[in-house]
Amino acid sequence: MASEPAHSMLELFAQAITAQDPTRSAAEKQLQQLHQSGLSASFLAQLFQALFMVSATPQATGSLAEQGVANGAVVATISTDIRLMACLWLKNYFKRHWKQQESSDEERQQIRQALLFAAVHEPHATVALHLELIIAQIARSDFPVQWAFEQLFVPVLQPLQEGKALTTEHRKRAVDVAYRVVKELSTRRLMVHRKQFASLSVNLLPLLLTQWDDAVTKTCALITSAQPTPDALEAAFGLVLTSTKLLSTIFLDAYRDLVVNHSDMVRMGFLKLYEHLEKLFQFRMEHAAALPEPLLGVVDKCCYRMAKIVVSLQKSYAIEFREYLTPFLTLFWAVLASTAVQTPACPTKLQIEALQFFSNVLSCRLYKEESLRGTSDTSYAPYTKVITATGDVALTDAMVLEGNAAVNAFINASESNQTRLNALLERTVMQFMRLSPQDLEDWESDAEEFVQLSESLTAQESVRACAENLFLTIMQSYPQQAIPMLKEMTSAASSWLQELVTTDGAADANKVLNTDAILLAIGLGCYDLHDCFDFEPWFLSNLVPVLMHPSAQTGSVGGLPVLRFRIVWLSGCWLAQLSETIRPPLYDALLNVAFFRDDGEAALKLRIVQTLESMVVDWGFQQEAFIPFLPRSLDCLCRFFSHTEQSESQMKVLSCIDAIIKACGADIIPFCEQVSAPLPGMWLSGGDANNLVRGKILQLLTNLLNSIKEDKARAAQHAPSIAKVIEMCLQVVRFATDQSNPDQVFLMEGGLEVWSSAMDVLDTYTEDLHVLFANALLLLQRDYEHVMLVSDLLERYLRMGKAQFWQTYHSGVGQTLESVIGNVKADAAIQLAKTLEVVVVLFPSDQIGSILTVAKQMVEACLAFKRNDPSRESELVIVAYMTVLARLLMHNPDLTLSQIFQNDQAALLTVVDLMLDKFYTVVSSSFPLLRRKVWVIALSSLLILPSEALLERTGQILDACVEVMDDEQEEKAEERPSDGAGAGAFRAYQSYKARSVVVSEEDEPVRSCDLKTFVSTKLNECAARLPSPAVLEQLMQTVDSSTLQKLRN
Repeated sequence: MASEPAHSMLELFAQAITAQDPTRSAAEKQLQQLHQSGLSASFLAQLFQALFMVSATPQATGSLAEQGVANGAVVATISTDIRLMACLWLKNYFKRHWKQQESSDEERQQIRQALLFAAVHEPHATVALHLELIIAQIARSDFPVQWAFEQLFVPVLQPLQEGKALTTEHRKRAVDVAYRVVKELSTRRLMVHRKQFASLSVNLLPLLLTQWDDAVTKTCALITSAQPTPDALEAAFGLVLTSTKLLSTIFLDAYRDLVVNHSDMVRMGFLKLYEHLEKLFQFRMEHAAALPEPLLGVVDKCCYRMAKIVVSLQKSYAIEFREYLTPFLTLFWAVLASTAVQTPACPTKLQIEALQFFSNVLSCRLYKEESLRGTSDTSYAPYTKVITATGDVALTDAMVLEGNAAVNAFINASESNQTRLNALLERTVMQFMRLSPQDLEDWESDAEEFVQLSESLTAQESVRACAENLFLTIMQSYPQQAIPMLKEMTSAASSWLQELVTTDGAADANKVLNTDAILLAIGLGCYDLHDCFDFEPWFLSNLVPVLMHPSAQTGSVGGLPVLRFRIVWLSGCWLAQLSETIRPPLYDALLNVAFFRDDGEAALKLRIVQTLESMVVDWGFQQEAFIPFLPRSLDCLCRFFSHTEQSESQMKVLSCIDAIIKACGADIIPFCEQVSAPLPGMWLSGGDANNLVRGKILQLLTNLLNSIKEDKARAAQHAPSIAKVIEMCLQVVRFATDQSNPDQVFLMEGGLEVWSSAMDVLDTYTEDLHVLFANALLLLQRDYEHVMLVSDLLERYLRMGKAQFWQTYHSGVGQTLESVIGNVKADAAIQLAKTLEVVVVLFPSDQIGSILTVAKQMVEACLAFKRNDPSRESELVIVAYMTVLARLLMHNPDLTLSQIFQNDQAALLTVVDLMLDKFYTVVSSSFPLLRRKVWVIALSSLLILPSEALLERTGQILDACVEVMDDEQEEKAEERPSDGAGAGAFRAYQSYKARSVVVSEEDEPVRSCDLKTFVSTKLNECAARLPSPAVLEQLMQTVDSSTLQKLRN
């Protein structure tokens, strides 16, 4: 019987999984509280006594498997679900509390041993799994200091070492525990942990290799017996699988130390791997039809795990593996050559490993003569250390030649009247790159899903993807043998294609699938074939007739347009070899109305969409050639969108339309209504990925508006269409930037970009545009994530809306900017400062009261920068702030001095000194001439103030003015055309540069200001305020003579 506390705990577990609320919630809450508080070792022992198998002789030494169970009958009375719930709770409890050392070392040792015993004797597989995970979790923390090798592994594996007559289940459970612990320990990455794992692996290898060999041998003996039962086979193969996983973990994570300490055993392990993998593979091929599906899956996993060890070690230790190349090349060749590969039950993962092995071996530089150090060109010879039983040694030519000889002997051996390399290439293309019956079934079932899956599968998941990698490896590593072989296959495909076009009736499915595989190879190898294969004439004579054939059955298998799909894909691969003259007919062929009928094949449509996008973004794209097909392409794409079922397909259609808009530029303007008309329907039909589709539509609209902006004259000719586009854009922006819309977080940035682009196109300030700005203010009040975009919008509104806009929003803008200044990054702060410059210039002093507080914050920021406060703004931000203050001094000096500086002469002098300092130290790219001129005009305006301290700075101010005057003269000289010989290109560049410089409305008065006259005027005003002319004369003596001369001339 369980003790009272343990019994209460069991009741809580039962209520947490079976009771209804509120009982269940209360139980979960109590379990959570217990999880956060520590439990005593005695309580845990009572809980173990009630839930798991406990040893009848807890003090006994030796094998756990041989100790008796004291409470088997009690445990059997408890529901497995409750025990599993308790096991999961304990796993999380130990993860939280074990490292906190809440129990004594003796109590912790008792807990560890109890868990080991329970895991080995647990009858239920899932409960045992979680017990093993708890043990692995504790071992990660305690091994090997608190939990030594003798305490952790010896009790579990001792019966295997002594050859005790244990049941297969006990053997498997012991190996399971060892595997979970070893796998967990292998994930520790610190150097000390790596050394501990290497030592563990060295100690375990002899026992594990013997046990694994024994398990596989017994399993092979069992499968050759008269009538093995399925249960016995499944148990035996389950033990083999776990043993193989354990051996794989040790080999792959500690191979270097194993070679140094057990080189003979490592060699024996490779030989056993070859022997057992060959036997299991033969058994699998011979009995695949008779084996139950679960057992067949276990057999395939065993073969895969063994092959994975070989492939991974060869890839990581190529030279060390060289002596095993010949047997494993032969073995994996047998795997690829098996006649059963086309059966539905073929071992896919084993095929993938075999293909990957050949790809790794054939691409390995260490097996090639280029790695020899005795060659004339040693620049590519690798510097490699080789692991041996006596330690690391340098790579030698003899090692390279040994690997090279093994590879060459294999690939040059005769196979069916051709070399093995040619046979491998042919088998890769015609067998593994060919569409399988399952592929055709998936295509027919859901064409769009088939296309998406085919494009997303990797070489670890797909036989065809791995075969494509092997094909490319052969083409790149052995082009002299591979290219002629591929040309032979191309010749055969050409004859089959001619036969397809000239023969009426259904095509031979086998020939169609073979041709599809060859075309796939030609597309993949386009870079290697570029210089030796004239693609365009071959394309016109062999592929175009199939593509344009009036019969839908031509090149089809079971109604699926296999060859048309592949031809469209192939044309996208070889765009670089297609001349300009062939592209218009190809556009015409791809946009065949028959392909895009409502009942047209979806996979072919998708392939056409992707190829069309590749053509319009290709460097050889010509707008003039495509414009005649633009209406048809938009019609086909929009029609296809309305019939797509996958969001990925919708995204591809929108991506193609977007690419067309960007490629056509201003030529899209006459068709903008055709582009925009279907977008509302697309907006509402996004399905599961609604926000992705809408985000893509926002991007498309942005690019459409940018194209319209390129040619305002042409846009004016299509004003009604443009107006509809703008109206739709504003509706979309209103939705995308609405704070009450739950999806706005996904659409906000795209909506702001459409908004900004729309304002570039608009010529008039409308009421809809005016009301919409409220969304931008609410956004900026919520967070500052999009402050740059909102600041850009504010500047555009100020320029376009002027008084109407400012009258409505001045208060909200001022209050919002007060919270933003000082709380955003430098780029955003500079952008906001430029926007405030526009406010200062556009509106009179009586209308800028809402930004005076912001200006005061800028003054405080300048003073903090001068004081070197830790939280000060960056230099460029301060320069931007001082430009705003300079604008205020230019346009509203009295207001600036009285309300912003509040007649604080010390603050004003600090800012003036900072301006004079940064005038010379800030780089010109961040401080252009126009801004510098604003500064000197503002500083010159201060000369009239009755301040002796300011007068003392007259010389510095006049020096700055003269420097700006000199820079203006240089700029004007650069703008004048040059009559020098050879200056045509430079003159054209200067002309372009002059046209690209657009002077804004607020900058025009500054640009046109005669600085010399302005400064002279201010000096005269200053002289009139002085007590006597002698004071001015004395002041001028402090100014550099060259400065005075430039001002007087």
